[in-house]
Amino acid sequence: MASKPTVWKKRILIPFWVVRILLMLFIIIIYAIALNVIRKDPDLTLPNVGVVVIFMLLIIAVLLMDVMAILMFLRDGLNPTKFLIMNVVQTGFWVVVLLLNIVAIARQGTNGAGIGFSVFVLLSFIGLLIYSAIGFHKQRKQTQRGQYVPTNNPSAQPLVHDASAYNGPEYQNTQPFQQNPVYHSSTAYQPPTGMSVELDSSRPQGAANDYYTQQPVKPAHVV
Repeated sequence: MASKPTVWKKRILIPFWVVRILLMLFIIIIYAIALNVIRKDPDLTLPNVGVVVIFMLLIIAVLLMDVMAILMFLRDGLNPTKFLIMNVVQTGFWVVVLLLNIVAIARQGTNGAGIGFSVFVLLSFIGLLIYSAIGFHKQRKQTQRGQYVPTNNPSAQPLVHDASAYNGPEYQNTQPFQQNPVYHSSTAYQPPTGMSVELDSSRPQGAANDYYTQQPVKPAHVV
């Protein structure tokens, strides 16, 4: 049995997507400006430029995942499994970013104002990760309800639904059915074989003949 599609709520998805896309665009613009400054500064080395470029590419990949999820949602094809995997990857990326910021602040002893921003971005991804996990769990429960797998019973025999294979009970001393000849009853008199009966059509036959041939009996008081 096929499972029903997961119903995603717009009032939950749209606010998270709007906030995340705006944050990603803001971060990309900030790093683009920083990359331009790094290129113009002769004191900064080439590895610093490479790190910024790689970080920008990863943020663009995270942004494209959100765009892909939005397109799938508009086509009613947002699969809970794929949506959960995308949110796990996106959230994992920002967890690593937050850990790197904490390590950098601990080593250099700089201001930790940037950690607050990283935590806010991470929370926006964690919220949608939780919602995607709930949708995945609901779909899994619906699939388990729709597909019932019977337990294996070795002693059970398979049922064969074949009308031609069914044989009725056999009875002893039974003769095959034979159709008896059809007898037609007739009220007409049939003479015995070998005897010819001559009929005089001018005289009545049978009881009518006796009635006309016998003389009427006179009553006793009639002379």
